[in-house]
Amino acid sequence: MSRICKNCGQTVDDNSAFCPNCGASVQDTVPSTNVNSNDGYQQNNPYQQNAQFAQGGYQPMGDAGTAWGLGDNKKLVNKVAYGILAILLGGIGIHKFYAGKTLWGIIYILLCWTGIPSILALVEGIIGLTTKDDGQGNIYA
Repeated sequence: MSRICKNCGQTVDDNSAFCPNCGASVQDTVPSTNVNSNDGYQQNNPYQQNAQFAQGGYQPMGDAGTAWGLGDNKKLVNKVAYGILAILLGGIGIHKFYAGKTLWGIIYILLCWTGIPSILALVEGIIGLTTKDDGQGNIYA
């Protein structure tokens, strides 16, 4: 019978009471990874976060693509709304505010007189509209 660390999930020798990796006590049985178990855990579900990943800030993306943009903080937004906002009102950064990137929206407003944000927004809108969605019309922007 194998032993698994409750804290980090590493396998531990049968004669060890504590995990050599993290020092936590270990349990005697291997936890079930059955998809039909009563705890609701689905092993291959990309939308369900594992507790280990949640602590590290990992956010699964599933099948949704990522619209081109700066920064790591991606928010799930409607593909069509993001694309249309970027193409029509992107010169003043409306699509950035919609995607939750307030700082970039302010930068677009401050630089709107140069025309550069309009060109970038047009590119972002086209990329946003052509990016693969998650099946419900959403992308990460």
